[in-house]
Amino acid sequence: MAWSSARAGAPAAALRRPDPSGPARPTFLLIHGVGLSHLAFSRLARALVDHGTVLAPDLPGFGRAPGARRRVSVEEMAEALLPALDRGGIRPRSLVVLGHSLGAQVAIEVARLRPDLVRGVVLIGPVVDTHAASAVGQARRLLLDMVLEPPVTGAMVARDYVRGGLLSFAAGVRSMLRYPTAERLPAVTAPLLVLRGSGDPVAPARWDAELARLVADGRTVEVAGAAHNVPHSHPTEVARHVLAFAASLVDD
Repeated sequence: MAWSSARAGAPAAALRRPDPSGPARPTFLLIHGVGLSHLAFSRLARALVDHGTVLAPDLPGFGRAPGARRRVSVEEMAEALLPALDRGGIRPRSLVVLGHSLGAQVAIEVARLRPDLVRGVVLIGPVVDTHAASAVGQARRLLLDMVLEPPVTGAMVARDYVRGGLLSFAAGVRSMLRYPTAERLPAVTAPLLVLRGSGDPVAPARWDAELARLVADGRTVEVAGAAHNVPHSHPTEVARHVLAFAASLVDD
């Protein structure tokens, strides 16, 4: 199924829109990482689309979104997504928010701001590990990851990095370094899945386990043989874990 453009509010690509008259199905909000765009989720979106509505926005300053005149905070990135969610006809507690890397921080903020909509939260390769909380440390890990990815995934990352430019990437890294992930996460009331590739140099297993323990219903899972950009390199495996998590969520 082809991507269609939805440019009201935060620019986004969407596969299927919510149908208020249809059977209850989840809406999956896919939030990309630093320097990337919605294209990082192109494979995962196609693996999820038969199971619900898929929304994949470009965050401010990335992809097709307008360039920012200044550094945009993680909180502002999340707020930029809310108007599109409000216009989308999303049922209460039907939204599964999935964020990768920097997008994991944005996902936390969306869940904090709109708990009425959010049914579950999936953090994939979340940042920033407190043991490498510096621009140099994060840049080193991200660059190392590029050589660990399959060629097609590495090429996707390189294209988005080049298209976005160094200034946009650097601004995104500064924003993610300033966001207190571990301090904000306990405010999330929805169930949480923390997912990583087993070879991810950006989000170590120890860090993921720490995050999962910060919420009442937190769990972790690994995809064997994957690195940081696991949604692109291993979409079938990620979709399987996401769908199993979504199916496990029951109303209070």
